[in-house]
Amino acid sequence: MSRFTLAKSVERRYVLYIPREVNGISLHNFSKKTLMETIQLRPPAPLPAQEYLYPIADNHVIKFKHPGYPEKFGQNILLQLYAWDSPNGGLHAGTALLACAIIACNAWDGYLTVERDGPKLELQYDDVLPIQGYYFHVPRPEVESIGPTGDDSHYKYPIYASFQHWAFPHEQIPSQWRGAISTEVIYTPSISSVSAAVISRDGSCVISKNRDYIERAHLCPRNELDWFHKNSMWQYNRRHDIAGDAVTDDIANALAIRSDIHRAFDEGKFVLARKSNCWAVHFLGNTCDLGRMYHNRPIEVKAGVSLEFILTRFAWAIFPLVRGFMERGPERVVKVPVQCEEGLEEEIVKTLDPAGFEQITAASRGRSASPKKRKAASIPVVAEVKRFCTISHLKPDDEMPTSTDYQSDNEEEKKEEEEEEEKEEKEKEEEKDCTLDVYSDDRKNSVQPLPTQVSHGFSARRKNFNAEDEAEIKRLSNLRMDELRKRRPKDPSLFCCDYSRAERANALGIPGKPEYGGGHLCMECLGLEYTSYLE
Repeated sequence: MSRFTLAKSVERRYVLYIPREVNGISLHNFSKKTLMETIQLRPPAPLPAQEYLYPIADNHVIKFKHPGYPEKFGQNILLQLYAWDSPNGGLHAGTALLACAIIACNAWDGYLTVERDGPKLELQYDDVLPIQGYYFHVPRPEVESIGPTGDDSHYKYPIYASFQHWAFPHEQIPSQWRGAISTEVIYTPSISSVSAAVISRDGSCVISKNRDYIERAHLCPRNELDWFHKNSMWQYNRRHDIAGDAVTDDIANALAIRSDIHRAFDEGKFVLARKSNCWAVHFLGNTCDLGRMYHNRPIEVKAGVSLEFILTRFAWAIFPLVRGFMERGPERVVKVPVQCEEGLEEEIVKTLDPAGFEQITAASRGRSASPKKRKAASIPVVAEVKRFCTISHLKPDDEMPTSTDYQSDNEEEKKEEEEEEEKEEKEKEEEKDCTLDVYSDDRKNSVQPLPTQVSHGFSARRKNFNAEDEAEIKRLSNLRMDELRKRRPKDPSLFCCDYSRAERANALGIPGKPEYGGGHLCMECLGLEYTSYLE
């Protein structure tokens, strides 16, 4: 018998073993199906990390007193700061002295004592002050501004009443802060891309290191624009060509911060300060979890951020803590800016009672005391944007519109639309032969290119033209278009007869007409010059 025949005659049997269950799951109905994995939930989320060793306790408070005022009823308590820099309660000496010095008109030579007439405390910058009361003294000048302010031993030194009155110390930055940030030359983006550039530069939230929901946070708030201009803070921007309302929108005046931490930042809950040769988070107010998680955490401030703006934010968060001192007690000696005859500002020292404090702070604030961003809702849609042209309807340069000029009033617009519709209906009946394309009701939000031979600057809506009128209209139209072409920039997003307003609209994030490639075209020209340019 051959091998082949033997091989075929051999009978082999195989037995398939199928278990009845796997991991406690019955396989009775799964013999011919693929086994599926069962969802496994993770354990419940843990509570926020509480590994921070120092308790955030309400009773850990240090009071700093003014030696020039009476002790009775706490009339001399200048400010109070939470002492969360030690497990047993303590406050970083450098941070405390900086806060007191800023309030006392940038008195960098000020010092602390425990008793009103006690000796000066010899402190190192990173020492920790234990919980007790302290007096902040300023050396008495040889000549006092408004005569003797206090007795022979206690100088009633002036203070700044609010952030709006504070003069930025341009040439007197504290020594521990100087050189704390690299001066490396970096890319400076346009205004429209600052947020993306800040987030790209920092990479994540500078406080938490999270990468979700991070935002650009201003150091000097946008609503402090008047203070920004008065103190010439533009010189610390990376871009020196930014002006007007957008001057605070510079990469040097921003950090990337997670949205919830950003809100706490804008409420003055914490500041950034120099501690142990590092930038560190320092909480000034109570929070449920953020203070325990991030107080005294070192952070990295990337090149491109101006330390002057970090100091500005520090002062901005400190001054509200002085309000209690100004609102009660006797008259306070303060330093305020006044306008002199030449139009410049100078500082004078005067006394101010609580009623006077309310009056000058209300006048100086002007806007809300909390930084708020421009809301998208305040920006009108494209059809509602009103532009201005360079012809007779153009406003003079000293009446340049701001962001509020672009905001529309619904009632007025509705009335204007009704009047325009009535006018158009009347013109349709009277001017059937008119060469202009009149908008219909369902197309009143669109912009139609006009024939190049017609100018809105000239009265073209007539019942009858003669040849001379048409020639004159065409001549004026050509002259006008030649003049407009000379002013046309290279940037296609600025196609308009008024480029300064187009740039302002771009800075505010107002889009141009989609019919014209995103260009900003005024309602008077209605795309005339753009159409001519394309032709």
